[in-house]
Amino acid sequence: MTKRIDVSGVPVLVDSAPLGRGGQGEVHLAHLKDAPDKKLVLKKLRSSSSALARTQYLCQRNLASVSPAFAAPIICEDKGKGEILQLMPFAEGVDIEDDVPRSLPQNLEICLEFVSLIQLLEENGIFHGDIAPSNIRIAPDGRVSIIDFDGFLTNDPGVPPPDTIGQRPMLAPEQRNKTCERPTRESGLFALGVFLSMVPTGHYPTEGLAEEPADVDHFMSQGHWPEHDRIPAPEDLPIAALGQELIDLFDRAFSLDPMARPGPDEWRRALIQALRNCWVHDCGQAFVADAATKTCPGCGAAVTIPRAKGQLKIQLLPNGPRYGVELKDRIPIILGRNTMPGLSHAVSGRHLEILPFQGKLLVRHVGRHPTLIQQNGQWYRLQEVWLDQATLSAPVELKLADQQLTLVSGA
Repeated sequence: MTKRIDVSGVPVLVDSAPLGRGGQGEVHLAHLKDAPDKKLVLKKLRSSSSALARTQYLCQRNLASVSPAFAAPIICEDKGKGEILQLMPFAEGVDIEDDVPRSLPQNLEICLEFVSLIQLLEENGIFHGDIAPSNIRIAPDGRVSIIDFDGFLTNDPGVPPPDTIGQRPMLAPEQRNKTCERPTRESGLFALGVFLSMVPTGHYPTEGLAEEPADVDHFMSQGHWPEHDRIPAPEDLPIAALGQELIDLFDRAFSLDPMARPGPDEWRRALIQALRNCWVHDCGQAFVADAATKTCPGCGAAVTIPRAKGQLKIQLLPNGPRYGVELKDRIPIILGRNTMPGLSHAVSGRHLEILPFQGKLLVRHVGRHPTLIQQNGQWYRLQEVWLDQATLSAPVELKLADQQLTLVSGA
């Protein structure tokens, strides 16, 4: 059942059943009266001069035009009788706790996209102020959207501060011990670290350590990543799989010194490097390799990671994982759709052969299903082609039947 509501002269049709209720109000699914396929969200807030000024500021900034990933208000109106209406884009997806299981490279891609969005917000003078799993949406293809900007912070002195401090599980130590309850950029960086920890591990940092609020406060206020204190279950991701650079960043993210916590740009650069150095061992464990990597974090087997040259990066498209394989002269690499992480085991295991030979790669089709290669914007059926490994920095796009991927040299 729907009803018509006008928000600042814009007619929308609103579902009478709310999508949910939060501390600042309730939200409803809506769409433009003249564009029924355009999904929107209508949010009803309790009216106050502060709430109206903050909402109007967000609408003037029009963050949705900065990035479609920002589901921030675009239209608002004070209806009187204690109610402010906000109209904002609808964000597809679910929160991280309801998302489908994903591989480590996919989760690192989600982390990278999220911190890039937080950095973009900061470049536009906005700090989200309420980073929490319920305010980040992940679409089936891995795209990330950010919702609920009611607790935003800004350096603009004319904007009233938020009247909330964020969700308790995400609070920084200085907020938990009440030495600095008011939200700051630095407390937001702590919440950023908590969320980034949840994406690859699949759980809240104190899960298995503490349940009572006082015990959770204790473990979240030790000044280091609580994952160090957990006894991992057999199915848990080994934290060593994240690589030492990311582990060190997590320790700093949970620091008791607010100024020591890494910002989004530092996270972004570390995640880019981690994705470049992501490998999949024969046992199936994905991990981030670095100079100290001698064994697989999953099975403990000895591994040798080639340095500087002799690498080939393979990324499944459009949003699949990226992983590396070692190039050995005259040793062919056979790719099939059931030999790559995350793909079905019911399809071909022999589809493409890559033969390194004296600095070049012979890429040829094998098997029964067609292979396509993109050249100059057009797709051609592949038989075989020689590629110069040194000039493979530009991705080579291929289709193995219905699966698209890119090849990028690690040289």
